[in-house]
Amino acid sequence: MANNYRFERQIRLFGKDGQDKLARLRACIVGVGGLGSHLVQQFALLGLGRITVIDPDVVDVTNMNRLIGARFDDPYLRTPKVVVAERLSKSIDPHITVDVLKEHITTSVAFTAVRESNYVFGCVDHDGPRMVLTELCLAYKIPYFDLSSEIPTNDSLSFGGRVCFSNEGNGCLVCLDQISQEEVQQFSMTPEQKRDVKELYGVSTAVLEDSGPSVVTLNGVVASLAATEFLVQATGLRRATRLISYYGRKGIAVVSVDDPRPDCYYCKSVFGSKEKANVERYLAPS
Repeated sequence: MANNYRFERQIRLFGKDGQDKLARLRACIVGVGGLGSHLVQQFALLGLGRITVIDPDVVDVTNMNRLIGARFDDPYLRTPKVVVAERLSKSIDPHITVDVLKEHITTSVAFTAVRESNYVFGCVDHDGPRMVLTELCLAYKIPYFDLSSEIPTNDSLSFGGRVCFSNEGNGCLVCLDQISQEEVQQFSMTPEQKRDVKELYGVSTAVLEDSGPSVVTLNGVVASLAATEFLVQATGLRRATRLISYYGRKGIAVVSVDDPRPDCYYCKSVFGSKEKANVERYLAPS
């Protein structure tokens, strides 16, 4: 049961029952860099019972402008981001269970962790992993929040981001036009195939893999939008919004009024199909 004295100020908003619901939940965060580390911090403060963090990367000096919980004395290229996330969560509430997986999402152990979670949050830089998470969560009926922040290299004034919530087979990244199928295809390319793309179309390999600029404040806005939508959904205050876009130049967040495509293959055929969806085809060879 939740420590009601510690959480008294938020219990005023969503009640003791809502707080106890949070304490029973397991949230899985895939990618604990600039976006995901904000979620770790907020979930620990909210009093979630269990947090699973999945990320194969280690702290790099270029992460230090936005990685919540990273310290100046963390050894670069040796400290896993999931260890930073665990330390951050435990420093806020040592009673929270934290599952630490220094794994790619395309591993069986990561798939298992996702399937066993109540909510999943994708905080990745590429539409390939987004597609994997979309299919996996739809197949096993797991509510999925996908987060994205963006600062175009050639138009820094267009900075912004969005939060997309996929639930109950009623809208997903594909039918809401929030994913690039070209980028998904690139995700599955071998190094040789990427070189072929470069030769045929003049596309640099660096461009295929670049994640662009990133700023802590923008990540904080997007992550807080996602955490709030999760909060209202999980505690029963209201249903989470399907798609929210933040436009930094205008300083506004806009709720999409577009309906998902009624014939979406992923929402209608993949949803609830479990093993039949064959999401395991994405798993890397062991």
